[in-house]
Amino acid sequence: MTVGSSALDDLRHSVLFRGLDEEALGQLVTIARPIALPAETTVFAQGDAAAAFFLLAEGRVKVFKLLRDGRTATLRHVVAGETFGESVLFHDTYPSSTETMEDCRLYRFDTGEFRALLLERPALALSLLGAMAELMVLLNRRIEELLLPVPARLARYLLELADEQLETPRDAPLWVPRVVRLPTSKRELAARLGTVPETLSRTFDRFKRATVIRMSGGGELIEILDFAALRRLAQE
Repeated sequence: MTVGSSALDDLRHSVLFRGLDEEALGQLVTIARPIALPAETTVFAQGDAAAAFFLLAEGRVKVFKLLRDGRTATLRHVVAGETFGESVLFHDTYPSSTETMEDCRLYRFDTGEFRALLLERPALALSLLGAMAELMVLLNRRIEELLLPVPARLARYLLELADEQLETPRDAPLWVPRVVRLPTSKRELAARLGTVPETLSRTFDRFKRATVIRMSGGGELIEILDFAALRRLAQE
């Protein structure tokens, strides 16, 4: 497989570009610059001059805001097939920072080149509007979550993990495994939930004492013992 065909496959299976025809995808390939970055590498920093946005082909990337008190708040975890930094098409600086969470393979799209292509390809502009609308929904949901107590935030997060990782329904018999794996460190999860590690640890302890969950593997594996109780916590 040539480099060009590999890039074409990555673009074809991405959320933003998968609705485009082959001709449009071929044009995109010509402006997609492949990049490989190791874990814990800054892709761009909040306040940097906006020059490009990115498509993640492999790995995970954290998008976060630096708050005035020096803390950081994680906005989202980008997974393969998703884009990030799209706001550069409308703003002069990046409104948030990004860092690779593991070794990553990305594509960089220069802002000027991509804008020129948007003028030629109305379908691409519509895809971009759709992606931006989904991002707005995500950010609104994050703001709503941050208004909830920490136990409700953690319960919702665990339910989301169960939806993503478990192949069996939540109401399956008790003997069916219901173990989920935390994809991030506890410190990163605390930032994702808008709290501090100490508060997160106390919340996990509360869930364990209430026999809602059981933890193993150094805290990386979480067995959900009571989905009904977890759903109630998510609504408190």
